[in-house]
Amino acid sequence: MSKIKNVHYKHLNWGPFVLHTKMPNYIIKKLLTEGKKTKKSYNHQLAGHLDHQYLYPQNIQQWFYDEIQPIIQAYRVGHCKYHGIKELNVELQADSLWVNFMEPGDFNPKHVHGGEYSFVLFLDVPKELKKEQNEFKGTSSKPGSLMFEYTQQARPQWATSGTQIEPETGDFYMFPALLQHWVAPFKTKVTRISVSGNLALLNRDKLPSDYF
Repeated sequence: MSKIKNVHYKHLNWGPFVLHTKMPNYIIKKLLTEGKKTKKSYNHQLAGHLDHQYLYPQNIQQWFYDEIQPIIQAYRVGHCKYHGIKELNVELQADSLWVNFMEPGDFNPKHVHGGEYSFVLFLDVPKELKKEQNEFKGTSSKPGSLMFEYTQQARPQWATSGTQIEPETGDFYMFPALLQHWVAPFKTKVTRISVSGNLALLNRDKLPSDYF
């Protein structure tokens, strides 16, 4: 019989750090209300195969970024802890905020964002989509799912390099801007509403060259 009683070990953290939290209802309600008002198309700046993607006005962008400062800070702390790097002071600037109205047949191909950090917030995920996802029989991502991928997909699972997410209303995901991601289309006759934005680094010249 082995004399080893307790195994103490560490494990390597690699791959991107993705934060998931739930957004408070008051923010969801305001972004829904304001998102349905804005009509400034943002299609020319985005990768999505969607007809309805609109930029929020500047005052709403400022309000939103002020409200989520604690989440941004939580991401910074988690990011540094996950990768085992020193938590240096970084100056981040909000870089746009837009709303996406995803309809049947729409999809977002694999793409990355500008800046250093990005996020997606799901304002309204109709429950009817869950039925289509549950009935899907294929081996690829389920309808309406969000996929994060940081290199080529692999099997077996120990080598997995991507994550499939079936988002729900209120889900907020923050991730490195260069993390590849895409959204599968769905057929259900509903509209799914989400919000995305980016954060840019302002003080890169004051940080070590390999920090970002």
